Amino acid sequence: MSEATQFDIIEQIGQDLEQVEVSLAASFETGAEDFNALIRPLSAAGGKRLRAQLCILVALAGNSVQEERIKIAESVEMLHLATLIHDDVLDQSAIRRGESTIHTHKGNKIAILSGDYLFAKCFALVASLNSTEYLKVFTHIITCLVEGEFMQMEDVYRIDQGIDRYMTKTQKKTADFMEGCMELGGRLGGWSPEHIVQLKRYGHALGMAFQITDDIMDYRESSDTTGKPSGNDLKEGLLTYPLLSIVTDDNKDKLLADIKNLANGGDDQAIIDYVIAQGGVDNTLVVADKYCNDAYDALNQLPDFDGKVLLEMAVANLADRKV
Repeated sequence: MSEATQFDIIEQIGQDLEQVEVSLAASFETGAEDFNALIRPLSAAGGKRLRAQLCILVALAGNSVQEERIKIAESVEMLHLATLIHDDVLDQSAIRRGESTIHTHKGNKIAILSGDYLFAKCFALVASLNSTEYLKVFTHIITCLVEGEFMQMEDVYRIDQGIDRYMTKTQKKTADFMEGCMELGGRLGGWSPEHIVQLKRYGHALGMAFQITDDIMDYRESSDTTGKPSGNDLKEGLLTYPLLSIVTDDNKDKLLADIKNLANGGDDQAIIDYVIAQGGVDNTLVVADKYCNDAYDALNQLPDFDGKVLLEMAVANLADRKV
């Protein structure tokens, strides 16, 4: 793809995203001003809108209708925001996107109702397109997200959960959403069933690589680069790939005791250093590389299209991030 075409695609995605922002803002003009005031700052903070961008990019590469692209992209962002609000309640997080979380100043009930409203609004938008296929994708995404969250709640401090279970959780909480976004874009753009299979494969691999790379950052980076303290997952009892990959019968009891002691001022850096020394980060890099390669391979199975290089760049950015 030429630089001019690449610029055109980025510009078109930007134009669609502007319409998504306008539509989202209008959706938060309800009869309940308290709700409006709670949701507006979180939505306006935006985040990367990565999931919406994936939908729009793939849809633009096919034969899509802008009104439908906007509705699906808006629905994706509403769904994502709803899950973040509910996650904040479950995790009792104080900050989201630089804003105080809803439950910290309005309580859990209001926060849960806010997330529920966004779920309902999301499905109302999708239903307006009169496509059972879109509804099936969104239903699948939500089902997987909830299943993954249940598993994560069950696995706090569970040092013997094993790699396979952890990978299933990662798929449900992250990769299935990315995969669904690629499928939605493919359906919007009228892609063939065979090509949609490869689009979904790319989304799955990108999502897995994204989360596994994030796992690595918890052992490498500071809050200045990731927005959360190094070792933050450990302190919450969330055991990720680097640590799980080095657990043995000989070290698991000591490791678990040290992790639980973090709540009493234990030394998180000592645990991080141990995991690194035992090869935990190196093990995780191998898996992240595998998923990056899977994503590239899926793209190679697709014909050339406007925006393909941007999907390649998304994988390359992940690869650069873990170096």
